[in-house]
Amino acid sequence: MKRFLSATLLLIGTYVCASPTGYIQPSDRPNAAQQKMLARGYGMFIHFGINTFSGEEWTDGTLEPSLYNPKTLDTDQWAKTAKDAGMRYVILISKHHDGFCLWDSKHTSYDVGSSPVNTDVVKAMAKSCKEQGLKLGLYYSLWDRNWDAGVMRKGGGLASDLTDAQNDAYVDYMCNQLTELLSNYGEVCELWLDGGWVLPREDWQIERVYQLVKKLQPDCLVSSNWTIGKQGNPDFHTVQPKDYKKGQPIRYFPSDFRLGDPKLPEFPDVKQFSGPDNKLYYLPFETTVCLNKHWFWQPYDKTLQSVDKLERLYEHTTAQNNVLILNSPPNRDGLMPEHNVIRLREMAERLGANPSKPIPVNLAAHATAQADSVWENNPVYNAMAAIDGNPATRWAAAKNKTSLTITLPAVAQIDRVRIREYEESGAFRTQQFVLDAFVGDTWQEIYTGNTLGSSRLLRFAPCQTDHLRLRITEASAPPSFWHISIHATDTRAK
Repeated sequence: MKRFLSATLLLIGTYVCASPTGYIQPSDRPNAAQQKMLARGYGMFIHFGINTFSGEEWTDGTLEPSLYNPKTLDTDQWAKTAKDAGMRYVILISKHHDGFCLWDSKHTSYDVGSSPVNTDVVKAMAKSCKEQGLKLGLYYSLWDRNWDAGVMRKGGGLASDLTDAQNDAYVDYMCNQLTELLSNYGEVCELWLDGGWVLPREDWQIERVYQLVKKLQPDCLVSSNWTIGKQGNPDFHTVQPKDYKKGQPIRYFPSDFRLGDPKLPEFPDVKQFSGPDNKLYYLPFETTVCLNKHWFWQPYDKTLQSVDKLERLYEHTTAQNNVLILNSPPNRDGLMPEHNVIRLREMAERLGANPSKPIPVNLAAHATAQADSVWENNPVYNAMAAIDGNPATRWAAAKNKTSLTITLPAVAQIDRVRIREYEESGAFRTQQFVLDAFVGDTWQEIYTGNTLGSSRLLRFAPCQTDHLRLRITEASAPPSFWHISIHATDTRAK
């Protein structure tokens, strides 16, 4: 199918230039709605639906709704699990590629209304989130393998199978369902679209969808998975984050942020991409990865990522004004598995996230660092590598007894420092250390200890300072550090 886009692009240019609140505009920095997204920082992806009961990640829209039959459907438990993990919001799968809807849609019978348990999960989740003080986002698959007797069931190369009339009818169907989702459940902070690769990008009429969303909920951010295209080929699938370059085309325009699951942002992370008007638009990256191995719960999946790995993942994905969504799927009873609940609480403890408050800001993110020695005077190992958030870089000292001084942009009250030391051949090198703070006009010792290791959180009495100094007083060899972050109980994301 071929479509002529000149009128569409003119329309895009018109409404983007008009720029009502919430609409994306050319920029080199986040707009107000994007800033709220970045402040949320950390959330939960919830994959739940008919696939939960099939033992498959993707199904083709032919499973009987009677298969969906959770014995205990407890969205309060889901929301509390997210809250206790220090998360700020959830993204609920409202409809996956199979087309099965977690609400009773007026536009299809392939939904919970036709199942043995006809609870409106979107409504229940919205209520649970509100009670826990969480924001609600929704995932909605563009690709619907159940629609119109499965004309999109094959899942690829369908441009010749759909007539223009069918395509328009399907976009009408999507817009009708999105109107239900964005009109009946209160505030929705994000709309996460997926499955666009099965048709040419223009067939989804993303600009029409985007306008509808902004009309119904101006502050709802919108994006489609694999957001960025290739220079000269905007519809190319898939451009990896490592290949992002400033000015590459936005594949699904307009978009408010970037998606490319389950990939991670690169260092440095490119933020500006081109619209059809050849102007540059600022798009932060939302990383979506699994706590377990699979997106949907599987009875044989006993995989659970370690706290150490999750901490490194969090550091990596949030270091450059980006956010992390960690997927934790409910089981066939409709409950978050207990081992997931425990691991997420362990992660909250590691991050210093009080369940009733957001995760502390890393005050070192905008600091500078200097060291009294650098291994072989190699800039790759310089002091800034300890605080740049990049897991691939580290400060390496040139001598056993050494020091690193971190200068904050302003005086702040701090009470915690997180340190991750480089490990070599299963061993860490620090044997004794001192942490000093410059208070008033003198250096004061605020913490002393022996080993540091893979991840150690130093807690101490609150102090007002703009300079911290880590002194290694005994070591088995010149030490090295991947990551140092600085936190304060009262300095948190807004």
